[in-house]
Amino acid sequence: MQKNQYQTEVINPGDRASQLGKDVCYSSHGNNGAVRIVAHQPGNFRGPVGFRWQRHILEQMIEGAILEEVENDGAGGKPQFFTLVGTPEAMAGLGWEIITMCADDFARSGRLPVIMANDLNVKRITEANFPLVEALFTGYGAALKRAQLVNITGEVAVMKHSITAFCDTGDDEQLVCTWGGTCIGLSHRDLLLDGSQIRPGMHIVGLGEHGYRCNGGTVLTNIVLLRWGPDIRQIMANPDAMQFVHRLTAPSESYAQSVCRILGWQSDGSVGAPLARVAGIAHITGGGVWGKFGELLPDGIGAQLHSMPRPADVLLHAQELSHGTEYEISDWQAYGNFHGGCGMLIIVDPEDSGRLIQELRQDNTNAQLVGQTIESADREVTIKSRFREYDRLLSSLHLE
Repeated sequence: MQKNQYQTEVINPGDRASQLGKDVCYSSHGNNGAVRIVAHQPGNFRGPVGFRWQRHILEQMIEGAILEEVENDGAGGKPQFFTLVGTPEAMAGLGWEIITMCADDFARSGRLPVIMANDLNVKRITEANFPLVEALFTGYGAALKRAQLVNITGEVAVMKHSITAFCDTGDDEQLVCTWGGTCIGLSHRDLLLDGSQIRPGMHIVGLGEHGYRCNGGTVLTNIVLLRWGPDIRQIMANPDAMQFVHRLTAPSESYAQSVCRILGWQSDGSVGAPLARVAGIAHITGGGVWGKFGELLPDGIGAQLHSMPRPADVLLHAQELSHGTEYEISDWQAYGNFHGGCGMLIIVDPEDSGRLIQELRQDNTNAQLVGQTIESADREVTIKSRFREYDRLLSSLHLE
């Protein structure tokens, strides 16, 4: 009998991984009280799955108070660092990237994330790398539970000639992949944040991030290749290189659940009283503080960020490694290409900033007062740097 190579290399391993993914989906169906999940063919991992919102949500949808909304994003170039580390322990954290990028974009505008769907593309699935596939899905399931999200569907595609990474050695032990996600959730007209209520003299609270949060991965890859490459096997054999790369796999912090609770969202999708009067939230991803926070400010309002936290060690190390190279990271770029220490910045009424910080710390989020809004015709943002040029005053109006 003629061997069906496509069936062997693509269909069978893809189906095996998809079954794992379906198990994760089913185990997540009770994670959120806002929806009821209906599986039409429970015994078939390809079977369709539907959902319906709880009655109190549907009633407010009819009234026009609540809308169903969608966000999509992905883990960017970060999965390649997980590939390079290549351990189940590291791979178990990768699922947080698509959750954080999607769910936290919901929360920054006052919306509630509820449902996830995901799209995993891999170069190959083999017996040798299947433990990494198992770790990836097991970790994703645990992350969904902590984030109180339901994953309703997903896709696993084996794409031998399309998926690669800078660290691809061609070995069967590697899991080379990209991962994207879509989030479905709710907005309520009384909780939406658009920045229009931001005024001078408001407090700015920063939420600490210990990793690098998906943005800036290209710069970090260039630094790894320049300092220890370009031969990938030499990089893998270099303890200093691998210690740095391992730091790059720290899962991004998700603040969505805490922020939504503080804004007034209840676990079943109903709306209660907010715990703090929040005027605006910036999720610091691509574009950094200058971009994501700066675009939040209305005309005539600027900000002084005079007490930013110490940046993540991996960012300080990256800046040190970049020194004297064509990829040198200046302090200004550290707050533009990266988050600079805060994965989220929240503008809040001064009387409520203490309560906000207390509530966030209760959820084990490192939160602190980092600055205040000011009058500024140019909407200027200034930051007292915590990178190499310590205490240097940086401005968003200075272009590099």
